[in-house]
Amino acid sequence: MFKLFLSYYKPHKKKLMFVLSMVVFFSLVELSIPIFTRHILNDLIPQQKLYPILIITGILVVLLVFYAFFHYLVGYHGHMLGISIEKDMRIQAFEKLQKLSFSYYDVNKTGTIMTRLTSDLHEVAELAHHGIEEVVSVGMMLVLGYLYLIRLDFWTTTILFIVFLSLMFGLMFARRNMIVAFRKLRKEHAHINSRLEGSISGVRLTRAFGNEAFEVSRFEKDNDQYIEAYQGAYRALGGANAMNNFFVQFISVMVLLTGAFLVMWGRFSVGDMFAYYIYFSMLVGPIRRLMTMLETFQQGWAGFERFIELMQEPITIFDKEDASTLKDVTGHVLFENVSFGYSRNNQSVLEDFNLEIKPGEMVALVGPSGVGKTTVAQLLPRFYDLKSGAIYVDGHNIHDVTLKSLRDKIGYVQQDVMIFWGSIADNIAYGKPGANRDEVIEAAKQAHIHDFIVSLPKGYETMVGERGVMLSGGQKQRLSIARIFLRNPEILILDEATSALDNITESAIQERLDALAKGRTVIAIAHRLSTIHHADKIVVMGEGGILQMGKHEDLMRTDGHYRNLYVASSKTLKI
Repeated sequence: MFKLFLSYYKPHKKKLMFVLSMVVFFSLVELSIPIFTRHILNDLIPQQKLYPILIITGILVVLLVFYAFFHYLVGYHGHMLGISIEKDMRIQAFEKLQKLSFSYYDVNKTGTIMTRLTSDLHEVAELAHHGIEEVVSVGMMLVLGYLYLIRLDFWTTTILFIVFLSLMFGLMFARRNMIVAFRKLRKEHAHINSRLEGSISGVRLTRAFGNEAFEVSRFEKDNDQYIEAYQGAYRALGGANAMNNFFVQFISVMVLLTGAFLVMWGRFSVGDMFAYYIYFSMLVGPIRRLMTMLETFQQGWAGFERFIELMQEPITIFDKEDASTLKDVTGHVLFENVSFGYSRNNQSVLEDFNLEIKPGEMVALVGPSGVGKTTVAQLLPRFYDLKSGAIYVDGHNIHDVTLKSLRDKIGYVQQDVMIFWGSIADNIAYGKPGANRDEVIEAAKQAHIHDFIVSLPKGYETMVGERGVMLSGGQKQRLSIARIFLRNPEILILDEATSALDNITESAIQERLDALAKGRTVIAIAHRLSTIHHADKIVVMGEGGILQMGKHEDLMRTDGHYRNLYVASSKTLKI
């Protein structure tokens, strides 16, 4: 996985090399300061050479200016490097989400998915920036610092380094429980985001049922679990930092004590001791930074693991290598021995389902909830793949054609209309990206919503609010119909498109749906049977599959399931 993480630096080689070169420069500047200091203490002060001291001091000031400048470059460009990698990962993740089947969304919460694309990747960006910087800086300090120190005293330096490295590795080993703690923290973060997303999007339902106290209670429970995860993570971090501080101070005392003995024994001058102490302190400092950065590492690595989990989700619905483009569709649809069940409950919904729909024919699917009506509609555009059997459009197996060309030929109008944040024009144009304003207006006229739109102060540029909260149910449904008019598909799916509307609004919308359906192959799903009695073919579905099939008039002559459903529906309307 580490190799995979490093691969994300590849598109940003130039930026990475620039940042690393700046790290090398400011590390060299930092390493040079004790050398100049030792020269002043050992050679210049005893000889009282003021002018050379001033020259070296001036050089040190210039070096410190460069040091600050290099630090700025590393800070800015390093963060830009991290942000660039975060951007690449987020685009990859978003593209992946567009390819995953509905099965993934059936079992994963929206808030959890959003966390993976936002805060998780932000932590990865911090790791991408600080991680490589600290590793290079610490590596240089250790190697060059050790080489300089062994010139002063080989054996003392070697012994101190053995103690130093032993303590460092012991500290790293002690931090292993941070991995588990921060992984749990990321999961709780995603969970509380899911709770927030659901609560905010459902705030109207909460108010309608007076469940504010219940929602607060649920959120408090989730928030407590989130805080507990935080406490666990920072308990582990606090313990590691305490050991880190002890380790740094202990090494400093050991170096100071060793240096004092070496001066007393005549093996070191005061300048040597000072340079030795500064160098060792400079080596301890980066290690301390590296230890502290383990918090960033744990959070970033946990975020990267969750990102990889998403990227490794299998794409079950995709184009075959030799998939052809579906062209010149007349609208002939054939379901042949189709069997299907949802993976979330392993229950079969359709078994050996057979249905033929001729070009331009309207077929209505009716029956109680849970018998597979919507499933049939969602299998045609390959929102899910079949367990067995085949579906054909104009004689082409839908698995043998590209997803885009298949879905371009299908228009889907649902009960729960999705309205995006943006203008009315943007929402209509979603049916045909790139459509010009004239096309949008013509589609709105066909959906009989143009007059309403132009009556608004900002017309087509009116913002509709999140999920279209500024519009009524009928207005949202007309917008969705305008999208389909703009798309102009050969096959139309109407999935209970008017079931959530009142009778008057339903009648007006139904008129537009009938106009939309004219000349197209239509699959209509409806609970209100009065909206589909004019269908060319009515398919009555039940637990055993297709129970009856025929025209409204023929089915009403038979004492069967359809007649019972129609009579029950008529009684409901009278009530």
